[in-house]
Amino acid sequence: MSSHSLRARLTWLIIAVQVMVLIPLGAISYQREQHEMVKLLDGRLAQAGRTLGTLIAYNKRDYSDADAERAVTLATEAQRGAVVVAVHAKNYEPEVGFQAYDPHGTLIAATANLADLPPPVKGEHGFRDIEHNGSNWRLFTLTNRFNLTIRIGERAENRADITQGLILEHSLPLVIGLPLLALLAGLAVKQGLRPLDKLTKVLAERAPRSRTPIAIERTPDEIKPLIVTLNQQLERLEDVIEREHRFAGDVAHELRTPLAAATIHLEGALIAKDAGELEYTLHNARRNLGRLGRRIEQILAIARLEAGAAAEQRTSLDLITLATEVVEELAPLIAEKDISLSLTHDEPEVRISGHEVAMTAMFRNLVENALRHTPERSRVDISVHRHGDTVVIDICDDGPGIPAELRERAFQRFERGNDTKASGYGLGLSIVQRAVELHEGSIELLDNQSGQGLLVRIRIAVDPSGGRIG
Repeated sequence: MSSHSLRARLTWLIIAVQVMVLIPLGAISYQREQHEMVKLLDGRLAQAGRTLGTLIAYNKRDYSDADAERAVTLATEAQRGAVVVAVHAKNYEPEVGFQAYDPHGTLIAATANLADLPPPVKGEHGFRDIEHNGSNWRLFTLTNRFNLTIRIGERAENRADITQGLILEHSLPLVIGLPLLALLAGLAVKQGLRPLDKLTKVLAERAPRSRTPIAIERTPDEIKPLIVTLNQQLERLEDVIEREHRFAGDVAHELRTPLAAATIHLEGALIAKDAGELEYTLHNARRNLGRLGRRIEQILAIARLEAGAAAEQRTSLDLITLATEVVEELAPLIAEKDISLSLTHDEPEVRISGHEVAMTAMFRNLVENALRHTPERSRVDISVHRHGDTVVIDICDDGPGIPAELRERAFQRFERGNDTKASGYGLGLSIVQRAVELHEGSIELLDNQSGQGLLVRIRIAVDPSGGRIG
């Protein structure tokens, strides 16, 4: 499974949790059982020593040569009267052994494997670990009420075998169980992620441009928010695609009209019979090509803004300078219609932090729209004033205006409002609105205070730094 797979991550997380829980539990259980085993074996050893001492005390008068021949074998110690008990390697007898001393410290009985163990020192009692004949022993020494000293021992290898058994008992389930748990966890995760597989299948089979909401039967609660958000995103995406298709069709239509008109006039110029007719057709062709150029410029301005023209770094801009430059750029159009245009401001500079391309496009389209919708020999007034932390930009004209019920639609692309004969192209206010949005501002369409025409009011926050560098 890929490391980027959700299924793999969940499976490994489950396995990791199991390992983190089971291994410490196994270790704790092993330690406790080992501790209990040591206590149990030591208890048995002590009990065996006490029992042995009692038996020897009650039967010490019954020793005879005949009994010795039947029950014991003699070693070197037998010459001193000690009885040595034979042990057989075929069973577990070599694992345990004992010594018995009378009150005088004389060895009276022992197993062969401990017969040559040096006698206990004075005061020796209880448990201790020793090494004898190359083996480690757990030894218990006691002196009973008959003053017999009993030493009984068990080889450490015997306890090590039990310990190994405990280790095997606790580790084998982990060795066998963890892979099985991993397999079962993988199957469980796969089953749990089936709703995601269904969602993937539904999306893969979804028809293009479909607006049908995604729905999956018995959707888990954890997946429902994802499906809701996905449906919302798909709906917004379809809206965007639909608007772009509509925009492309509108652009084609808007460009076709002036281009067709210019073509007709150029064809007329080719067949013109006199200079006056030729001049007239060429003049009209030039005018239509100018309209086409302005329309293309507006479309490019929208494209730049929509693509995030504003992705460039913001700079401190003087709105008075920008407005003056736009007025100078449109001076030919102002002179052509004999428009009286005024630019008023209450401060030499009014600065904002913004994008020069967007703000220039905003001023150009506002002024150009006002000029084109205003009759000849009328007025267009531009004012830039600061009110606290806000810049208020007003542009008034004496044109036909826009009825209140149509003002919301006026910001839509290619919407001309109430004046279908105007030479505007339905993009100006859309460009203006987008530029204002990029600067977190607001725009309103109001009635001109004179009662005739339109007032466009824009509010944008001033540059708090005042244009200072550093």
